[in-house]
Amino acid sequence: MARFVSLLFFLSLSLCCCRSQGQKSKMSVRLLRGSSPPSLEANVELECVISDNSLSDSGVSWMRQNNDSAPQFILFITSLGRVASTENGKPPERFQAKKESKNYRLTVTSFKKQDQGNYYCIVNRNQRLYFSSGIQLHLPAPATAAPTTKATTPQPSTIPRSKDPGDCTHALNTEKAPKKGTGLSCDFYIWVPLASTCLLFFIALLATITVCQKTRRRRCKCKRPMNGSNGKPSMPNRYV
Repeated sequence: MARFVSLLFFLSLSLCCCRSQGQKSKMSVRLLRGSSPPSLEANVELECVISDNSLSDSGVSWMRQNNDSAPQFILFITSLGRVASTENGKPPERFQAKKESKNYRLTVTSFKKQDQGNYYCIVNRNQRLYFSSGIQLHLPAPATAAPTTKATTPQPSTIPRSKDPGDCTHALNTEKAPKKGTGLSCDFYIWVPLASTCLLFFIALLATITVCQKTRRRRCKCKRPMNGSNGKPSMPNRYV
C-alpha cells in the first residue's frame, strides 16, 4: 500500500511539474522570526502563505525532503484546522499544525538532527497539485575550537669559542661542558703562564740554595798556633 501511494505521488508530481512552475507565486513557505535560526531541541515554526484565495479552502499537506532522499509526508491539515490522523490513528509525533486566517502553520517541537531538510507545502485542488517554494532548515555548524599552541622552551644558545685570551674569563663563567676542539686554547693560555712562573720560582730557589752553599764553604776556619817540632799547641803565657 505504501509503495502504491508513493508511486501515485511521484506520478502526480511528474504530471503537474510543468503546471506547478507557473503557480510558484501563489504559495510560499517562510520561517517565522522567533524560530530563526533553528537550534537543537528548540521549537521551529513554519508558515505556508497562500496568496490565491481559491486554494486556501482545500487544506494543506506538509512535506520534507532531506538531501537526495525521497520526499517524506508529514501531515495533512484540513481547511477547518483539523490535523488528519496518520496510518496508526495517532497524530504525528513532535509535529503540530493549525490554520491562521488563510495561511497554515507547522510547528516542529524539539527540533532534532533528523528533522533537517527542505520543507514545503502542497495543495490538491481539482486534481491538480500546487507546490510552494521550499525552505531549508539546517542546524548551525558546530564551532571548531582554535588550535592550541604549545609553549616552546627556549633552547640554550651555543657560544662560539675564540682564541682570544680575553674570552677565557667569559668562558669560565658559562655552564661547564666537556672540553672539545678549540676549548683547549683557553687552558693553554691559563696554564702556560702559571707553569712558567712556578718554574722561575723553582730556578730562583735553586740559585739561592747554591749561593748559600758556596758562601758557607768560603767561611774562614781559624786554627790555634803550633809551637815546637812535634806540632802540639803551646800553652798560653798565663800558665807559664
